[in-house]
Amino acid sequence: MKYLYVCNTSSDSISKVDLDTFTEADKILLKNDFKRVGPHGICICNNCIFTANNYTNGISIVDINNKRNIENYTIGMHCNDVRIFKDTAYVICGNSNILAAFNLKEKKIETQIPCGSLPHSMHIDKIRNIMVIANMNDDSITMVDCKDNKVIKNIRVGAYPTKAIFSPNGDYIYVCESNLGLNSKGSIAIISLKNFQILNRVKVGNSPVDMFLDTKFCYVSNFGDGSVSIVDMANAKEIKVIRVGGMPRGIMRLKNYLYVGDNYNDLLMKINVASESKKVISIGGEPTGMTLI
Repeated sequence: MKYLYVCNTSSDSISKVDLDTFTEADKILLKNDFKRVGPHGICICNNCIFTANNYTNGISIVDINNKRNIENYTIGMHCNDVRIFKDTAYVICGNSNILAAFNLKEKKIETQIPCGSLPHSMHIDKIRNIMVIANMNDDSITMVDCKDNKVIKNIRVGAYPTKAIFSPNGDYIYVCESNLGLNSKGSIAIISLKNFQILNRVKVGNSPVDMFLDTKFCYVSNFGDGSVSIVDMANAKEIKVIRVGGMPRGIMRLKNYLYVGDNYNDLLMKINVASESKKVISIGGEPTGMTLI
């Protein structure tokens, strides 16, 4: 049995979705003490859910088994994303332009690493012990060595990058260049990890904001035109566009289906990749980050 956990940014909750029945099995409310929380990024480790919260400037930890928010920690201004590596929760803070390394055993921030302006998302290659961060406001990505918590390199990319992911084979970085607010389509940049050069750019839809990679394809949610682009990674070519409607944000694939959050209509969409048929369910407000377990 597979579950999808989705951050609902405007309703301060996490939806647990049963993918076998495609129903919302549970909704977990985050502690707010009458303040907005704004969960934006999410990951799961050791039977706990971690969320990076825009409005409380910190992280929340939820026990999966009893479905309760058990811990909250202040990290930095406008936390956008969180990932766990060994005993450390890495958190990017969008308004202070830092990557914070929070020691989960000692419950304290060990170090703060400068990155670019308005870091929005992050991805860790746990085999190579490296991280990549997409910095929206200065059109760059930052690579960090997780062994010594030092910046390896800053790389210039296209306008308003929202996401950067290592390819499954570890040879490339894929960057979602959103071009938000500009009168042009966005693109996926393919960067070599050998020389850090941009090898190719693939035009996709309007304002792409998120993507998911498998071994052959890159699936891109185009926030501005209600579509999903499918990119053939080997040939660096957009091979299919699926019109889904709304404002697609978070995206994941499992077997024959894409799961896409509609940020405008507060829906989760289940889309058959082959037939393009679509089912929807209502979840919380502004579904954003998502993860599978």
